Amino acid sequence: MLKFLFFDYREIETIRGFRRELRGPVKCPANPLFVADEPWENGNMQLYGSVVKAPGRPFQLWYSFIHPPFVIYLGYAESDDGLAWRKPLQDVWEFEGQKTNVVFAQEPHGPAIIYDSAEEREDWKYKMVCGAAPSHAICAYRSPDGISWTPVRPRFPVISTSPDCPMALLREPDGRYAAFHRLAGHGRRVFRSESWDFLYWSGEPRMIMEPDAGDAAQVQFYGMGAAAYGSYEIGTLWMYHTDPADPGLGKMAGYQEAELTYARQGHCWHRAAQGTPFIPHGEPGSWEQGNLQCASAPVLLEDEIRYYYAATTQFHCSRWELQPQKAGLGMASMKPDRFVALVAGEETAEFVTCAFRPPAPHFFVNAKTEGDGWVKVEMLDSAGSVAPGFAAGDCVAVKGDSTAHPIVWKPGANWPEGQNVRLRVQARRAEVY
Repeated sequence: MLKFLFFDYREIETIRGFRRELRGPVKCPANPLFVADEPWENGNMQLYGSVVKAPGRPFQLWYSFIHPPFVIYLGYAESDDGLAWRKPLQDVWEFEGQKTNVVFAQEPHGPAIIYDSAEEREDWKYKMVCGAAPSHAICAYRSPDGISWTPVRPRFPVISTSPDCPMALLREPDGRYAAFHRLAGHGRRVFRSESWDFLYWSGEPRMIMEPDAGDAAQVQFYGMGAAAYGSYEIGTLWMYHTDPADPGLGKMAGYQEAELTYARQGHCWHRAAQGTPFIPHGEPGSWEQGNLQCASAPVLLEDEIRYYYAATTQFHCSRWELQPQKAGLGMASMKPDRFVALVAGEETAEFVTCAFRPPAPHFFVNAKTEGDGWVKVEMLDSAGSVAPGFAAGDCVAVKGDSTAHPIVWKPGANWPEGQNVRLRVQARRAEVY
C-alpha cells in the first residue's frame, strides 16, 4: 500500500487553505498503569527498555531500575490487554532471598528489544542490544521468550562504544538491523549502526540527529526510539531540556520529553514539528512532572498505535534515579497514520499531490469531518487536467471519522491503468491525515 503522510510536503505539489498541525497521542486516563513499588525496584524505573506485542503472546515490557551505588537491572512485566500488568517472578536475580522479576542482571545500559517475526530460528526470535558488563560496550543477545538471554558473541561486544543512553533497535523490510545509540566522546547526539546478521555491525556509526540553529541553547538529544513504519522509520526523540541555572559541564539538571521524528532512508532524519512535544511531560505536581521517557518503539496494533513511557516526579540531576520519587508506567495512544493533520476551516481548502502511479484501482482517505464538513477527491492526468469521470463533482463526499474512507466516483469512468496521476483533495471543516 502506498501512503501519503504529511510529515512534510514532499508528496504535495501545491497547497492552499490548509493548516498543518501535529497530532500527538492521547494519554490514558488510567495512568500510571503501575508504579515502581516492589522492594527490589528501589522506588525507580526508567524506560530504558521496550514494549512488544508478539503474535499469540501477551504484551511484554522490559524496563530498567537502579540500585546504589549505580547498578542497573532489567525488569520484566506482561499484560493481556496492555493496561493491567503483572510482574512474573524469575530465578535470574534474588533480592534479600526472594525471587524478582529481573530477567537480565549484567548492568544493561539502554536495552532495546524486538520480536523478530522474520527470524526462522525460534531461539533467536527475541533480540536485544544494550551496554553490558564487563566491557559496558554495546552487546547483542538472543532469546526464545524474552526472559532467558544468550549473547550472540560471547565475551565480545558488537559495537565498541558505551551507549550511556536509551537505545533503539529495528529490522528494516530489506532485512537489515539498525541500532540507535550515542557514540562516546560526541555528547548527547544520536548515532546509527547497521548489521545484516545481528552478529557483525558497521564499523563507523553515523550521526543522524543533533540540535541545530532552530534549537535553544538548553536543548540536547538524550536518545531516540525508532520503528519501521511502512516506507518510513518513525522515532521518539528524547528531548532533554537543561536547566539554564546549571553551570556544570555535563548539564545534569533538567527534564525529558518526546518529539516526533521520521526518516525515509534511515540516515536522513527530521523532526515533524520542531520544538513541539509529541508526548509532553506532566504539569507541576503530577506524577510525570519530571522525566518522561518513551519506550524504544511504539506498539503498532491493527487499529491503534500505543506509546508506552516511564515517567517520574523527579527531575533529571546527577544520580536522579536514586532520589526519592514516584515512578510509573504510562501509555498514550492514537489512531494509525494520524501523526500530522492538514486542517481545513470554513473556506474550502485544497492540495494537489505530486504525480505517482497508483498501485491499485482504489483510494482511501484518512479523515475526520465536523458538522457539515466534507472531503472530495478528483484525479488529474499527467498534464494536470481532470481525468474524465474523476472530477470533484463526480466524487461522493467523504463525511465522518475513519482511517480508511473509500473514495468513490460515479460509475462508468475508465480507470487510467498504468498511467501517472495526481490527486486534488478538497476539504471544508475537516482534518485530512
